[in-house]
Amino acid sequence: MKEIKFNGSYYDIGYNNGKYLIPEKKNGFPPKFSQENLEKSKAYEKELQKFTPDLLEEIRGVADGCGVDFQEILAFEFTPYRLKPQCLVFAITGEHTKSDNPLLVRNHEWLEEDSKNLCVLTIKPNKKLASYGFTFSWSLTSRYGGINEAGLAISGSTASFQYTSPGIMLNAAMRWILDNCKTSEEAVEFLKEIPKVWGMNYLIIDSNETIAKLETHKEKTLVTYPKDFDLITMTYESAEMRKLNPNESENKLELFDIRRKFLDNWFTENKGSITEESIYEILRDCENKLHYHNKAPDGTYGTCWSYILSPKSNKALISLGPPCKNEFSPYTIDFNF
Repeated sequence: MKEIKFNGSYYDIGYNNGKYLIPEKKNGFPPKFSQENLEKSKAYEKELQKFTPDLLEEIRGVADGCGVDFQEILAFEFTPYRLKPQCLVFAITGEHTKSDNPLLVRNHEWLEEDSKNLCVLTIKPNKKLASYGFTFSWSLTSRYGGINEAGLAISGSTASFQYTSPGIMLNAAMRWILDNCKTSEEAVEFLKEIPKVWGMNYLIIDSNETIAKLETHKEKTLVTYPKDFDLITMTYESAEMRKLNPNESENKLELFDIRRKFLDNWFTENKGSITEESIYEILRDCENKLHYHNKAPDGTYGTCWSYILSPKSNKALISLGPPCKNEFSPYTIDFNF
C-alpha cells in the first residue's frame, strides 16, 4: 500500500504527482490507448469542464509533471476504457454501534492479486476540503471512495457496465464530492445533476449520520435516505431501476439477494452493539458470500482490499487483500500537513 500526501493548487497537486509518477513510466504508466479512444475521450473532457473543471487542471499538472500527453492521462483516468470494479458497501449509523460512531464499510471487488497496488492519497487543494481517498496502483486523480475533513464518507458500486454516453465517471464524481461536499444532501444534488456513463450505485454517510443511497442511470436517478442501515452491491436493487438493465445476469441477482438477506439478518440481530470486530468477522467468513474467490486465467477475482471509515474518527481500518486471509490494520487520517 502506498500512502501519499499532496497540497496546493490543483495544478500543483497534479504536477507534484506527475513527478512522483515518472519512475512508473517504465512499469507501463500510462497504458496505451488507440487514437480512436483518445478522440472519444474529448467528449468526456467537455463534460468534465462543465462539472469538475478543477480536475482537468490537476490532470494537466500530472501530464506536465511526468511528460505524458494530457489526452492519454484523461483517457486513462476518466473514460470507460480502463478498470471495471464491482463492490460491496454498507453504512450504519452510530445509534447501532457500540462506539456510537457511524461507519462506512467497503469490500473492493477486483483481482485479489491487485491488493498490493492500493494507493491512498491525502490531499488538500487550496480553498477546498482535504480528503483521504482510495485508488488503484498509481497515484491517480480519481478516487474509488474515501472520507473528507467535513466527515463525509462515500463509496460506490457499479450496477451496470452498459455504455450509455459521455459523462462523469464514478471515480471523477467521488473525487469531486470529497473535495467539495460537507453533507450527504450536497453530494446527492451533485450526483443528480451530472450526466451518467455506467449504471452506478452510491452510498454516502456524513457527520450528521445522514445516509444517502443512490441508484443512478442515464435515464433516472433514484435517491433514498435510509434511517439506520443500508447496502449497495454490484446490481440495482429497486424494480424500477432493474428495468433499465433488463439483461442482468441471474448470478448477480442471486448474489445480491444472498448478501441482502444475510446483512439484514445480521443487522437486526446485532443493532445497538455492532463493533468493528463484529464487522471483521462477517467480512472474513467465506460462507456468507460477502466475498468470493473466483479463479480466472488472469488471477483470482474477489476482494483486493477492504476498509472501514467513520465520519467521527481520524482512523481508517484497512485490510490489504481478502479479509479471510488478512488482518485489518489501523491507519491515522491526518488532514493537517
